[in-house]
Amino acid sequence: MEEEKGRAVDAVVVGLDTEFNYRKLCIANVLLQRHPNALLIATNEDAYDLVGADARHLPGNGALIKAIEHASQREAINVGKPSSILAKLLMEEHGIVDTARVLMVGDRLDTDVRFGRDGGMMTALVLTGCTTVGQLKGFMGTEEEPLPHIIFPHMGMMAT
Repeated sequence: MEEEKGRAVDAVVVGLDTEFNYRKLCIANVLLQRHPNALLIATNEDAYDLVGADARHLPGNGALIKAIEHASQREAINVGKPSSILAKLLMEEHGIVDTARVLMVGDRLDTDVRFGRDGGMMTALVLTGCTTVGQLKGFMGTEEEPLPHIIFPHMGMMAT
C-alpha cells in the first residue's frame, strides 16, 4: 500500500478486509489527506455478515467504510449494491432496456432488494442468508429496507 513518490492517487477503494487494523486506517486517511481529489470508493456498505449456524452478526465492509469516512471527514461513493451506478453499468453492459424484465435475487433487504427496487427490477428474497422469517413477520418495509415482490424459503424453490 506504499505510495510511489511523485505519483497521484486517484482513488482509495475499500472492500471487506478481515485483517483491517489501525495501521490500515491511518494509511487510507493519510492518502486521502495527501490527495484531496482522490475518490473514496466503497465496494459495498454491508453493516454485517451472518456467520455460523447460530447466525452471528460480524461487522461487514460498512463498518470499515464508516471508520475511514469518520477519520478522513470524506464521504465514500458506494459502487456496490444498492448503488444506482452499478445498476446503470449492468444495464448498459448487457444491453438491457426494460429493467422490469430483470429479476434481482438476494438475501438482504437493505442491499439486494433495495438495489432491485431502486433499479426498477422485480425482486426475489431468499431466506437462506441475512434476512429471516422472524424479521419479516409484521414488517411493512421501509425506503431503506423495501419488501421484495417474491419470497422463497431457499434457492431450490425457484425451479419450475
